[in-house]
Amino acid sequence: MWAGTVKVRFDVKGTEYKVSVYDAGPTFESYGVPHGSADLMQAVPDEHKKFLADMVWVHEEENVCIQNEGGVKPCKLIAVHAGLENGKNIEEQLKLLKAKDIRVPKVEALSGRKNVWDIPKELTEKPTIVVSGHHGKLHIEGLRLIIDEGGGLENNPVAAIVLPSMKLVRDTDKFTK
Repeated sequence: MWAGTVKVRFDVKGTEYKVSVYDAGPTFESYGVPHGSADLMQAVPDEHKKFLADMVWVHEEENVCIQNEGGVKPCKLIAVHAGLENGKNIEEQLKLLKAKDIRVPKVEALSGRKNVWDIPKELTEKPTIVVSGHHGKLHIEGLRLIIDEGGGLENNPVAAIVLPSMKLVRDTDKFTK
């Protein structure tokens, strides 16, 4: 999907693909190889490969404070690319993410859509913030924070949420080439 060409012009949201399903053409070009080339892995410097290999798939933090009607409240925070699945054991999901097992064909927490949108019920018992991107939308509902307003598109603003205030910050500057 990263290198292959698309057979359709638009994704499910109506956004036109530029080059491939993940619009990865610029990534290939930045390493000096044509889009789809099998030479990409040889072109990527070892320090870039190490950086990517060392990245975590999930980040957990205890005692992250948020401000709500009742004042400042400490919560656990879990940051993961797409979210966590409802109805599946949270500890098992976290264990899989920490293992970074690339043999697993599809990790929902990294690539899921509807099944990772909501905060899992298990995490409402002990207040837990679940923050992700991946969805190409800005969605804040309780402790479920999806912060991907830009969706990787150059004309959309980048967004962030400042804790504990829950203040939304957007980069609305127009970039010129």
